Amino acid sequence: MADCRRILTMPPRRLPSQPDARSHPWLRRPAGRQLLTGVQRMAIPELTRVFGLYGLYLRPSSEIAPELSGNMLSHVVSLYRSGQGLAGQVRCRDAELPIENSSLSLVYALFVLESSADPEALMHEIARVLKPEGVALVISLNPWSLARLRWWSPHSRGTPVSYVERLAGDAGLDPVRCRHIGPFWPNAKAALTAEAGDSWLDGFRVANLLVLRRREAGLTPLRRSHAAVSLRPGMSAG
Repeated sequence: MADCRRILTMPPRRLPSQPDARSHPWLRRPAGRQLLTGVQRMAIPELTRVFGLYGLYLRPSSEIAPELSGNMLSHVVSLYRSGQGLAGQVRCRDAELPIENSSLSLVYALFVLESSADPEALMHEIARVLKPEGVALVISLNPWSLARLRWWSPHSRGTPVSYVERLAGDAGLDPVRCRHIGPFWPNAKAALTAEAGDSWLDGFRVANLLVLRRREAGLTPLRRSHAAVSLRPGMSAG
């Protein structure tokens, strides 16, 4: 925790303690937990590609374990959805992550855009805290999955990849690749045995994993200068 304090700053204002009102209630059920198990297991290969000192793990509920299994980082700050904001090691709003600019190698966002009161602001915050060339792994519910019949409600919705890409582009993040992960249906066997492949059926898996990279500002080219003209007394350039 002491090492994590190097990247944490005090939030502008604190939120009162409140229940996970905006998180998905199906995540608390056995079927929802099985879905999460399958989704996170299949995201591990992308996690192992990212190295660095600090990362941020955003999870949809306090009931989800705070440890980010499979990561290759030294320290990970873990926050969870709580009411209109986030809680954990600190409490903050989605638009006010109390983390220094350009300080993280990885942001792992697990089903938090769906429950955000301001997903655009959250994506901008993710971009702000990432180092140049830092990576964000954004996992969202696939609106084309048949599993939506289990989690759909007026307050829980799927998130199309095109929408996440638009938010990312506006925030200065470039999409690297997209994968469909997780089981096709919320039951124990599917969650534990389903493997991603090249089948067209993969588009119906429960989640989309979008790999994003923060753009590194390019150098501004200098105007090419002409050779200096040495003027002698009585001479003029012309």
